[in-house]
Amino acid sequence: YKDKNSKKGGLVLLSFFSLFKKNKVKKKAAVFIDFEHWYIALDKNLGLKPDIKSFTNELERQYNVAEMTFFGDFSNPSLNAEMHRIRGFTNKIVETNNGGGYFKKDFTDFIMLDHIYRNACLDKNIDTYVIFTGDGHFSSVVLFLKNFCNKEVVVYGVKNAFSGQLKQAASRYVEIGTKQDKTDEYCKMILSNMYSMEQKHKNPRLTFVKTVSAVAKNNSVPEQEIKLAMEKLLHEGYVTQYETLIGKRQVRLLKAHFGAAEKSGLFIIPKDKKRNFNKG
Repeated sequence: YKDKNSKKGGLVLLSFFSLFKKNKVKKKAAVFIDFEHWYIALDKNLGLKPDIKSFTNELERQYNVAEMTFFGDFSNPSLNAEMHRIRGFTNKIVETNNGGGYFKKDFTDFIMLDHIYRNACLDKNIDTYVIFTGDGHFSSVVLFLKNFCNKEVVVYGVKNAFSGQLKQAASRYVEIGTKQDKTDEYCKMILSNMYSMEQKHKNPRLTFVKTVSAVAKNNSVPEQEIKLAMEKLLHEGYVTQYETLIGKRQVRLLKAHFGAAEKSGLFIIPKDKKRNFNKG
């Protein structure tokens, strides 16, 4: 619309579309996670633990998450130790322990598949199914949801434990556990350390060498790996260096830009602390 005598019409139209874009309704999603696959494959390939917080934050940015369910044999001590972290995001945890035996892992798959099929029958309002597994057994349910239920199906899986058939069946797939994921995990460790130091000390005086050494020691990671991650943060501007006088010495210190790091998914600022950081 354009008013011949003024520019108001154009401004109204622009405002309307801006409001529409801002308030765009997110697709409703149901999320089903094979935690055994995620935990064991990631530990085996990279020696890392699942980053549940980053995963859930990524999904919540994209979707209106109606439900999120974790499946696994939590009689496994390593998986059981992760339950408190999972409960920070959802109480929907399905224990799949069947007493062991040859079909132990297949039993987890069977229970998870049953939940997905039941959801597809009972909840017609789900737009997107997010399934975290690498097992090719799930290709059939992915094709069923896609072709017969007209749903978007996004599959997450860990690199080197992710069925090619399953990738082809999905509307879209996301592969985690790459070298980039490992570097990003180390970047998060660095930012977490710097944030903690800033909370504990008014003027922490963080240097490159001391920060790399502390993060490597606290997380049992080789210093060279942490050094490379720090160089990445510096190169991308999430951490910068500045020079200052301490006594009579010129010292180069580090400053983390937590707002920018949060936008990239490398850091999550606690809600009660957000106003204290520059988001630019």
